[in-house]
Amino acid sequence: MRRTLSSTAGAALLLLTALTACNTASNGQQSARDCTAAHPGISTVRPGSLTVATYNFPPFLVVDGTSVSGIEGEILRNIAEMECLTLMSQPLDTASVIPATQNGRADVSAGDWYCTTARAQVLSLAGPVFSDQIVIVSNDGATTFDELQGRSIGTVDGYMWNEELQKMFGPRLRIYPNPTAVYNDLESGRLDSAIDSIGTASFAKKQKNANWTIERPAPDSRVASSEVPGQVCFPMSMNNPSLFTAVSEDIVTLRNNGTIARILEDNGLNPSAADPGPLKLIG
Repeated sequence: MRRTLSSTAGAALLLLTALTACNTASNGQQSARDCTAAHPGISTVRPGSLTVATYNFPPFLVVDGTSVSGIEGEILRNIAEMECLTLMSQPLDTASVIPATQNGRADVSAGDWYCTTARAQVLSLAGPVFSDQIVIVSNDGATTFDELQGRSIGTVDGYMWNEELQKMFGPRLRIYPNPTAVYNDLESGRLDSAIDSIGTASFAKKQKNANWTIERPAPDSRVASSEVPGQVCFPMSMNNPSLFTAVSEDIVTLRNNGTIARILEDNGLNPSAADPGPLKLIG
C-alpha cells in the first residue's frame, strides 16, 4: 500500500521523537550515575527531589511556582546538588509552612525561620545557616522601642516577636499578612514605623528607593530578639535524622567554602552574617 507524503513525514517525526526521547533518557540516566551524593542513601519525601515548604519572602525566598530563588533558595539549591537531588518548591501560606514539614509533606521549611526553643521541641533545626537581626524602620532614626510609643507600627504575621510587641504597643501595633503590605503603608504614611528583620527591611528600602533609616534596637528585656541576634535555621522533621544530618553537614561545607557569604552578598546583605557562631536558641 502506498503511503501519502503526510503519513510518511508523520512516521519520520515519530521515529525522530522516539530516538530523541531515548537519547534524553540515556543522558539523564548517565547524569544520575555520574553524580555522587555527599551523603549516599538518604531518603526524601519525593524520591530524587528535595522538597522545600515555601512562601514568597524576598530576599530570603523568591517563589515562582515550583521554583525558588533568593538567599535560602540558592543555599538549598546548593545542598540539593550536593546530594544529587532536584530542588522543588511547595508554595504555601505562611502559617502552613512549618506544619507541612512537621507532617512529612515537605523535607524542609524555609523563609527566615529563627532557631527558637519552641521550634526545637517539635522540629529538628538544621543550622544555624546565617544570622539575622530585628530592626526598627522609621523616618527619624529611632533606636529604642520606647521611642515608638504613640506611633502606628507595622510588623508581619508569624514573626516571633509579635506577642511581645503587642504587650508593649497594644492596638498601635498592626500585624500585616506580608512585608509588602507593611512597606506600602509606611511609604504612604499610614504607618509611622515598622519592626522587621534586617534582610527584609533592607530589600524593601532598596526596592522603593526610600529614605527610611534602619536601626538595630537597643537591647530590651521585653523583646528577646533584641538581646540575642537571631539565627536562621532550616526546620526539618524529627522523623528523618539521616536527612537532617546531611543538610546540617552540607551547611557547614557551604559556610567553609564561602558559598553562603557569597549568596548573602549577592542579595545585598553583609557577608559576615554567614558566620553566626554556635547555635543559640531564642526563647
